Amino acid sequence: MKFRSKKGQLPFIELNGEEIADSQIIIKELTQKFNNDLDAALSAEQRNIAHATISMVENHLVWVVMWWRTKFPDQVLKGYKVNLQHALGTRIPNGILNFLFKFAFGRKGSKKVKAQGMGVHSADEINEFGQGDLKVLSDMLADKPFFFGDEPTTLDVVAFSNLAQIYFIDKEVSYPLRDYMTEHCPNLVGLVNRMKERCFPDWDDICATLDLNSHLPKPVEDEGKDKEGCKEEKEGDKEMEPEDKDIEKEKADEKEKEQEKEKDIEENKEKEGK
Repeated sequence: MKFRSKKGQLPFIELNGEEIADSQIIIKELTQKFNNDLDAALSAEQRNIAHATISMVENHLVWVVMWWRTKFPDQVLKGYKVNLQHALGTRIPNGILNFLFKFAFGRKGSKKVKAQGMGVHSADEINEFGQGDLKVLSDMLADKPFFFGDEPTTLDVVAFSNLAQIYFIDKEVSYPLRDYMTEHCPNLVGLVNRMKERCFPDWDDICATLDLNSHLPKPVEDEGKDKEGCKEEKEGDKEMEPEDKDIEKEKADEKEKEQEKEKDIEENKEKEGK
């Protein structure tokens, strides 16, 4: 399993062997590949609004969430119920993995957040930034099922992918932005659940197994084929047996010649001595 694209970004996909990173580029490529534009029914004005709102989410709200993650990496592990041993497929104890995660993720992440500009503000200021973004999204959605009507568009997909990371943090973990969203933006909670039910009916299986394609049937191992393969290997071994015997015979013949040669040398020495 790969955890980063060649660009060092998430998310990314592999389409026909080609790696595509960055959500906007992914959506663009999939739209062209499958000729299915989520925004086909939008007017030019709605497309502009969607573009501006997506930019707010991906270039501002994302960094509010990232600040919290780098500030409280231990809460991230608890809030998302992350089992690093399972996620990484390793036998290294979780205690060691958790320590390394807190150190590496917190240290490197905080540098990025500070370089972006979000990290230089106080905790209260950053939380206010996040609440402001959520308020904008909530006002735009109002009482509609999706941002632009009865069907989801790219804006709904982008909003869901980011709001889900806020909303689905375990309730036992303290997270002010999640609490604000739950109390003051219930329509955003409704949007998240609608998108989840519509796009991820196998959500629980995905979370439990970390298999993003849990809805797809898995290939069944053919035991008969395996047995046949083993049989072929054994037959191959039998075919090699005569060759092995010939080699052993050649070695024995060479050894016998050497012994005869040594015997002749000794006999000649005895004759010369006499």
